[in-house]
Amino acid sequence: MHYFRTHTEIDLQAIQHNAEAIKGHTGKKLIAVIKADAYGHGAVRVAEALDATADMFAVATVEEGIALRQADIHKPILVLFSSLPAQVAPIVEYGLTPTIGDWEFAKALNEVGPVKVHVNINTGMNRSGVCYTEAMEFLSNLKTLHRLEVEGLFTHFAAADEADKSFVSVQLKRFSSVLANVDGKMIHAANSAALSVPESSFDAVRPGLSLYGIYPSTEKPIELKPALTWKTRVGWIDTISEGEGVSYGLTYKAPQQTRVAMVQVGYGDGYPRVLSNSGEVLIGGARRPIIGRVCMDVSVVQLQSEDNVSVGDEVVLIGRQGNAEITIDEVAHRAGTISYEILTQISPRLKRFFNY
Repeated sequence: MHYFRTHTEIDLQAIQHNAEAIKGHTGKKLIAVIKADAYGHGAVRVAEALDATADMFAVATVEEGIALRQADIHKPILVLFSSLPAQVAPIVEYGLTPTIGDWEFAKALNEVGPVKVHVNINTGMNRSGVCYTEAMEFLSNLKTLHRLEVEGLFTHFAAADEADKSFVSVQLKRFSSVLANVDGKMIHAANSAALSVPESSFDAVRPGLSLYGIYPSTEKPIELKPALTWKTRVGWIDTISEGEGVSYGLTYKAPQQTRVAMVQVGYGDGYPRVLSNSGEVLIGGARRPIIGRVCMDVSVVQLQSEDNVSVGDEVVLIGRQGNAEITIDEVAHRAGTISYEILTQISPRLKRFFNY
């Protein structure tokens, strides 16, 4: 690890723990969402780690599903969004389970089937799927496409991470109006945020963020373990005089003689530029502030005069060091965004180390 300027460490045992805890809490099948490279954790290695626990994997794109198949992942793989008609051949070739959300895609898929499909019922998210008021007619029409087997139906909650669950109730009522006339299908709705809503679990749950030990809201119905630590290295140390500036634009000016360190991470690695003059890192088990603008490849940190720091020392961006910790939620809050975005923007150029 000392060779790499910045890297992440992924605790696969933590991910296994989280998956088993979710299954134990809900008592339902587990559709493990590993889209966007498993939220930056490494989709293939996560899929391998969850092979004995997950009943199905879910991805966002056909390309993500193909990559898993090419890595010898054999469990069912659900593509969560309706794909393009031009993608029907590889869906069938690689044995993926597509989502049906419109008639044109369904017809194109039927021409190259047979294939099992899931139907996305739009109950209020309003970004994809078949409107719940039209779902029964749509499902009836699907029966004329004899090479399609409707294996499952699902919906997606728009506001399950809010304290006010009233719209969750609205969506469940709309979804249930469709299910009243459906038998023998795998029904799923609960994402990570809905794990605290038992009536949303149906036959299977579909967690993403919580698999990786991160809570999507203030509710914590299950004990989760964070799986990702992000580290870098000190690359340079110096002392600058009072009034000297730091980094592009010289947006930070030293109020007095100040000891500084360059750390080997920047926005080219996915570390948010918005943390310029506002982020913090851990060095020697203590918090130290980022000063000046975050650059593409490096950032600058203010040291205390008494800090015993050398070039090559470990710097923690997310995770624990000694008794101190910086959480993904803290970084996201400082950046004015959500933990999902921080995780999925970690650059592929970072080396990922996997711990069992």
